[in-house]
Amino acid sequence: MKIKQLLDIATDKNRFLSISDYIDFCLRYLEFIKDNLQAVIVSRNENNYRFFQYKEDGTYNVSRPINANLMLSYQAIEQGRHKFLLLMKNIREQDSDTNDESTP
Repeated sequence: MKIKQLLDIATDKNRFLSISDYIDFCLRYLEFIKDNLQAVIVSRNENNYRFFQYKEDGTYNVSRPINANLMLSYQAIEQGRHKFLLLMKNIREQDSDTNDESTP
């Protein structure tokens, strides 16, 4: 996948209609950066902040700072995806049950 394809997905609002769509995009991005970064620059002052420099198809641009403490690995997302979606479904169902009980 090329960075242009990722940008096309990211800018298409119809591609993000559910939480699962966001997870899919995260996995695509993590798959992309695995092999398509020129460099990962670590901030001297705050070593949890990283800057990604893309290769030629990204015109060697450098990203804004990314807090590495807030990122998950591809494997962690893939393994936790089902549990997370199930948890979100259960929260939605409990919220629905609570709203049903409060109506006369």
